[in-house]
Amino acid sequence: METTAVDPLFDPLVLEQPHDYYAQLRQSDPVHLVEGTNAYLVSRLDLIHEVIANPKIYSSNSGEFLYLSESNQPGLRSPMDGPTVDDMPGVLATADPPDHGRQRKVLSRVLSTAAINKREGEFRQLIDSALEPHLISGHVEWMSEIAEPLPMIMVARLLGVDDDAAPVLKAQGYASVEQISGFVPEERRQILMEKMTELGPVIDGYVAARSVDDPDQSNVIGACAQAVANGDLDEMEAFGILGILMAAGGESTTSLLGTGARILAERPDLQDRLRAQPDLVPVFVEEVCRIEPPFRGHYRQVLADTTLGDVAIPQGSRLVLLWPAANRDEEAYDQANDIDVHRPNPRRHVGFGWGIHLCVGAPLARLEAKVTFERLLELTSSFSIEVPATSLHHHKSLMIRRLIELPLLVSS
Repeated sequence: METTAVDPLFDPLVLEQPHDYYAQLRQSDPVHLVEGTNAYLVSRLDLIHEVIANPKIYSSNSGEFLYLSESNQPGLRSPMDGPTVDDMPGVLATADPPDHGRQRKVLSRVLSTAAINKREGEFRQLIDSALEPHLISGHVEWMSEIAEPLPMIMVARLLGVDDDAAPVLKAQGYASVEQISGFVPEERRQILMEKMTELGPVIDGYVAARSVDDPDQSNVIGACAQAVANGDLDEMEAFGILGILMAAGGESTTSLLGTGARILAERPDLQDRLRAQPDLVPVFVEEVCRIEPPFRGHYRQVLADTTLGDVAIPQGSRLVLLWPAANRDEEAYDQANDIDVHRPNPRRHVGFGWGIHLCVGAPLARLEAKVTFERLLELTSSFSIEVPATSLHHHKSLMIRRLIELPLLVSS
């Protein structure tokens, strides 16, 4: 029986170290068909800009994701049984105009840069309290003790639920992301589906907010409840927004904190420079997000026959916009593979998406990363990775770039 060649995209070695493969795609095959599927990988920055700027042809409402079957065959499938997301209204990242703008407006006050910046003090308290025992012991497992729990506490607060709900939110969010990782065996899919529907404290908070005439709109649950009451959202959209924030709200910051801490731990010279010039930390955050975005890519559905980069794309195809490939595009960035804390226009990247779909949680991720790295540098004289760098690995996923663990030795 003839078998389909498996694209390098699925190779575990490429998953762990993808940038050589991305460079090959940019140079020789920037709109690359994944054999055995109707999905194309888009790796050049100018082409990604072209796609995002044309939602009438390239719809964000794409409910199928690349995966590798247990028989080693590539394909596309929905993360849920029954109707695919294509058959359901899009929400935020999967919504097109005008629905996207209407939904995003509901969150504009709660998640605006100004509103998020007012929370800097409370996150500073969180990070200081979390770091204190590790400064005494001289050791911290950065991912499990800092990068994973703290962002979810902030997500809980923004949603409007208690801090002790954060572990439940994290489990639900991680299940949602794993479900579209591309490597989930059939028997685990059902387990993840059950975890994805465990919205306990969020549902309780939403029901309580809907039961009053004037819910607290300074949090996301209250804002969504009021929007449903006003007719600005329907309840399916409200639940979709809450679910997306649970999945993506912590994921983007967690991955960013892990990658940034690893880079600093491997670069004592960069630690020293940022300690001497802390005003450069925000640019460092942008550079981390550029060279190692938290998400590896997002999907688009092609609504009509078209051409992209001289490649004919049939209607019904899927595009995967490879953020990390575009962010190291040598045609767009000088010294694209290097961290440059003096880079002009440091936010000119697609690490948080681009255009109308710029990540709604980007202000939160930027703030949390800035405060975390500032405090880590201020409270230590040095820190380094406790194990050989070759022993560090990322979760096996086509969607995210999150370290499994990062043990650090810290000196105060």
